[in-house]
Amino acid sequence: MNAATASTADPASRSTNFQFPFPCGQSWTGNSSNSSAHRSYELDLNRGSSPDADLGDTVVAAAAGTVVISSHQGSVNGYGNLVKIDHGGGWATYYAHLNVRSVSVGQAVAQGQRIGTVGKTSRPGNNISAHLHYEVRQGEGYPGNIRKAVFNGVTFGYPTQTLTSKNC
Repeated sequence: MNAATASTADPASRSTNFQFPFPCGQSWTGNSSNSSAHRSYELDLNRGSSPDADLGDTVVAAAAGTVVISSHQGSVNGYGNLVKIDHGGGWATYYAHLNVRSVSVGQAVAQGQRIGTVGKTSRPGNNISAHLHYEVRQGEGYPGNIRKAVFNGVTFGYPTQTLTSKNC
C-alpha cells in the first residue's frame, strides 16, 4: 500500500501498513517487558551483543506521514531525542532515545526514509543502553492509546520476538 492508498484506507487498516523501523534485511529483537517504564505494548529494540553495539544505527519511518515532534524530550517524559510521526486517522508512531534526529517538524516522510539513529538519550541523569524505544498510538489518552505493533501485516509476538525488516 502506498502513501496515497494509506490516506484513503479505513483507519483501522493503517496499523497493518507499518513496517519494521529499520533498513530492509536487518534483524532486530523487540522486547515489551524488559523496562520498568513500559506500560503497555511499547517495544525496546536491539540487535547488538553489547550495551552500545546499536549506537548510531539507522532508524527509518515505519510508514509515510508527517513529523509532528522532533525534539529532545528528556526532561518532559524521559524519551530523550524523540521523533513522532502522524500517519493520519489518529495513528502515530514514536521513536525515542535517538542519538540523532534527521527530520524536522512539518516534514513529510516516506515509509523507509531515515528519520534518525539509535541512541541512549533520556531524562537527565538516566544512564541507559543504546536502543530504539518504539510505540504505535491511536487517538489520545496515554497509555490507553498504545496499540500492539503490527509489522508487514503481522502483529508483533509479544513479549519478545526477533524480526527481519522488510522496510525496503
